[in-house]
Amino acid sequence: MANEHENLEESSSSIVAPPPSPPWVELPWEVTMDILRRPGAIEIVESAQRVWNTWWKVCHNPAMWSVVDLKNEGDNFKMPWVLDKICRIAVDRSQGQLLKISIDNFGSIDMINYIAERSSQLRHLRVVKCYSNLVGGWAAAAKNFPLLEELHIYFTLITKDDIESVGRYCPLLKSFTLNATEYGNLIFPPSQCNDQALAIAKSMPKLRHLALLQNSLTNKGLLAILDGCSLLESLDLRCCCCVDLEGDLERRCMQQIVDLKRPGDSTHDYEFHSENQRRPSSDEDDDICYDYDYGLSLGDSREYDYDYDRL
Repeated sequence: MANEHENLEESSSSIVAPPPSPPWVELPWEVTMDILRRPGAIEIVESAQRVWNTWWKVCHNPAMWSVVDLKNEGDNFKMPWVLDKICRIAVDRSQGQLLKISIDNFGSIDMINYIAERSSQLRHLRVVKCYSNLVGGWAAAAKNFPLLEELHIYFTLITKDDIESVGRYCPLLKSFTLNATEYGNLIFPPSQCNDQALAIAKSMPKLRHLALLQNSLTNKGLLAILDGCSLLESLDLRCCCCVDLEGDLERRCMQQIVDLKRPGDSTHDYEFHSENQRRPSSDEDDDICYDYDYGLSLGDSREYDYDYDRL
């Protein structure tokens, strides 16, 4: 019996205790959410949620997806269909709690409508370099954004009718950015250079902040905005080369606008400074294919191992 007891003690002492849980597993959910949000939605779906069971649960909590940032750039560049799938996953997981979403370098009108139909609480929408054709599609989406307060559009086509639809269906809109750069100048003839400005003046009376970088508006369009958007506090007119701020118009702007950026002011602090300074070279044009039904696509046919339908 003594030998058996000694053997049991020896065997029990030889058992290796399981390693302690990593310290981040014990963090409060709110702290874990804050940490996991920082890499962005792409990293969450493709990697972070797979690290630990606790993280998997956190990454499926609707509160995790109230803010979604989908930047498709640099070393993390993905094909458009991949970003489309990840975006839909994020929207689905939010369960209607999505408040802010940023879409960079991909997108389609179908995806915008997918967001709109499931995100009636949305307050902030940013669309950057969406080369798919969104023209004429904003009206249907805007109807589902009654609480939208901020809309920021960069390097993406939008017409005066689209702008009027947004203004009509988004009565709480306070901040609007429009930087279509060369696309606007290519699509709209000089006779229509004030169409976007007039649409803003007509349909967005509650605007506090307006940025019209490299827009084709003239003094006529600017005056209409000052008349129609009397609550404006900030106005960015950088690179609007058809605006001549002199005399009465300049005095009007100085009196009405607290934060005024003039057409000739520096763009060095602007996020897309380099984009506004150059056109793509002919060699770059050869490398990029603009497919208006599918979005930006590259010649590189990358393959992905992820089964996004099962995440």
